[in-house]
Amino acid sequence: MFRLSALVALFGALIVGLGSAHAQNQAPQYWVTYAYDSSTGAWGLGWGRTDRQVTINEALSRCAKPGCKAGNVTLARCIAIAQGTQKGPGFGSGNDANTAKANALRFCQQGPAGSTCEVTAWRCGGN
Repeated sequence: MFRLSALVALFGALIVGLGSAHAQNQAPQYWVTYAYDSSTGAWGLGWGRTDRQVTINEALSRCAKPGCKAGNVTLARCIAIAQGTQKGPGFGSGNDANTAKANALRFCQQGPAGSTCEVTAWRCGGN
């Protein structure tokens, strides 16, 4: 009986150990978002956090105006902003900087004809 309970305990420890090793090998999920105040043009980015609300709070804090509102909150590694000459900024996210920048430019360029856009900032978390 002692051998059986020892084997059961050993098997249980092995299963728990394999489960934690699997969890450690999984890539962490990071939240990204932006905050924007359309009346002042102020903005802030939140990135690289595994806690959704912390990411939102950081973007709002970086925006630093009473009218700042959080935008889309999504799981991604990077976030970017592109600012246009004839429209407010475009924000984009992606799992690498180039994708985030391309998405930000795409949203920015949806403005009026003749508007030019330029990526002005990007951040990636979880290197």
